[in-house]
Amino acid sequence: MGLGRLPRHEAFTGWPPTSAQMADTPDAITLSEDGFSMPTIEVLTGRGFVTGKSGSGKSNTASVVAEELLAAGAPMLVVDADGEYYGLKESFELLHVGGDDRCDLQVSTAHAERLASVALDRQVPVVLDLSGYRDPDEGREVVGAVVEALFARAADARTPFLLLVEEAHEFIPEGGGLDDVGKTLVRVAKRGRKRGLGVCALSQRPASVSKEYITQCDWLVWHRLTWDNDTAVVSRILGSEAADEVGDLADGEAIVMTDWDGQTTRVRFRRKRTFDAGATPDLGGVETPDLKSVDDDLLADLAGVDADESEGGADDDTETDNGSPTANASGATESGTASASGAASAAASGAGGGARGGGGGGDPANDPAWEVARFVTYLTGSLLAGLARTGRAAGRLGGRALRWTADGLTRTPESQRRVEWLLPKLLLLLVGFTAGVAVVSLL
Repeated sequence: MGLGRLPRHEAFTGWPPTSAQMADTPDAITLSEDGFSMPTIEVLTGRGFVTGKSGSGKSNTASVVAEELLAAGAPMLVVDADGEYYGLKESFELLHVGGDDRCDLQVSTAHAERLASVALDRQVPVVLDLSGYRDPDEGREVVGAVVEALFARAADARTPFLLLVEEAHEFIPEGGGLDDVGKTLVRVAKRGRKRGLGVCALSQRPASVSKEYITQCDWLVWHRLTWDNDTAVVSRILGSEAADEVGDLADGEAIVMTDWDGQTTRVRFRRKRTFDAGATPDLGGVETPDLKSVDDDLLADLAGVDADESEGGADDDTETDNGSPTANASGATESGTASASGAASAAASGAGGGARGGGGGGDPANDPAWEVARFVTYLTGSLLAGLARTGRAAGRLGGRALRWTADGLTRTPESQRRVEWLLPKLLLLLVGFTAGVAVVSLL
């Protein structure tokens, strides 16, 4: 049994939480004004799914869950697709990273291991904001690297930890095939609980999310849904009565199914208390409050990854203990003496500065042919990278078009029966056409 909760704004005012604060972590987090709650450990280490059409309260519910867990001193990482969750910094010190200047730090895949360490080992809450990456694939690769690092590190950390993922259909789509990022998320859903690693996925369209993930979930929150394909998912899981009810839910209301007590409950979630960074802007503009962040030492530690990359392992000029210069990798000393490889030729020609001369042993950067070769190499690499990105984008668009077409053709039971009647005939027609082409080719 956990001890009773301390008052919210007095108990948890800084990060990381003190030992006394951790001792007062509640057994349950309260998510509504009338007292609806869920066990803290089940939310942290379980598999959750929150869904609902735009404006129904889905993101608000996820923010309320995040607020309660942060207030309880629980560690988490949010994969924020639309730049909404940095508003949590109004009340909590957390690390906001991503692809633009709004973030505390801009990160790449090179930061994955340190971010996982900060989140799990040091238990600093992290918001990974994908909205600032100009290339969506770059943000996706960062997500994959960070989740992979979290999964590997969780085996040793054994710390209850929640990974909250917005726009889950972008990562684990239904019927569209899973890339490496999607496979990693499904692996976390299947095997992460033993390591203390929980997942909560969010999406506006449950019909577009992998059923392989949804069937792993032990708590599900269904806000208002109106599309036939989406209510059909509710019907399969909760029954036809719930499918009829989910279309009439008010904003903020949801049907909540929890495996740990076998209950299905209609709940009105409270409004989030931190800054609503995802609110629809109006003509009056939005006034951003003062936001908290992590300390500068942590940011400096993470920024060290960039410094490591920029150095690239190059050997700089160094000094011996008595302060005299020593030769670097290129062979030139600070006093300008020739490298060992060029010493003989320098002596023969009587030139003391052969390393800076214009001959064959000179700096390649001063050679026009070398510059042309570097430019051609850069241009070729950029072209190949662009073609690869275009191919991936075309594949995703094609998959979405096929899913949209399939959804449209099977939206009602009548259309489903029509498709089931038509498909065998189309298959026979295709087989006959292929056989005819083969016979004509043989003749």
